[in-house]
Amino acid sequence: MISRPLGSIGASSIGTLFTKQELKAKSAQSKALELAEELVNGQRKELTTIAMQHGIFNEEEAYNLCVKPNWKNAKYQSSESIHIQGELYATPDVVVPEECVIDIKCPYTIDSFFKNFESVSKNYLAQLQCQMLATELPKGILLFYLTSTRIDEYGNKIEFDIPIQDRVKLIEIPRDEEMCGEIITRVDGLMEMRDTIYKYLCNADLVGDVEFFDLHKYNKVTRYKDKSNLLAWGGKLVRNAGTYYTIEPK
Repeated sequence: MISRPLGSIGASSIGTLFTKQELKAKSAQSKALELAEELVNGQRKELTTIAMQHGIFNEEEAYNLCVKPNWKNAKYQSSESIHIQGELYATPDVVVPEECVIDIKCPYTIDSFFKNFESVSKNYLAQLQCQMLATELPKGILLFYLTSTRIDEYGNKIEFDIPIQDRVKLIEIPRDEEMCGEIITRVDGLMEMRDTIYKYLCNADLVGDVEFFDLHKYNKVTRYKDKSNLLAWGGKLVRNAGTYYTIEPK
């Protein structure tokens, strides 16, 4: 089993590189900062929401109920990362050898279930293309599985009184060779930004609480991650209590 190394990027984050401004977008710079901080701190920030936890908890159920009956040779491998090249990895939910890769999504509400497939997220599409790149498969499938969040007093799920065939939606996406190539190009650019920001962070001055308090008296103090251009602050950062800041005279 391969685990994605610190400072690398996975398929679920590829969409941050495919906004209108591409690598110039704040979302791309923020991702570069996040990866640089992983290298500095030696650990990854694991952010989860209730909706994300719902998806994680029900992913295997979706596989057993919706994938296994239809793809006999499907392989469930949601914890196994595939190294594509350089700092790029993908962790597909399901691989059907020689046929397709399947990405399972478990929307949190009925409303979000319909919204998900009526207007498919560009982030989902980018993620699926990256998974096809990793597996070298010609087709990807987004599988949306609607399941209840309610439980009874014993902790058993109270499922929707809706036929399962109506709670599942499959969207087939063909492999886009041009986009697969662009993913590699943009990840290379992202890693250049990461390395630049990493140097900024390593060179930041560590200041204690009293000094940091005094800096606020005569300077404009801003969290580094909130600045519009993260590449314009080399040698001008301070760090206090694990957070990076820019200091500008008032």
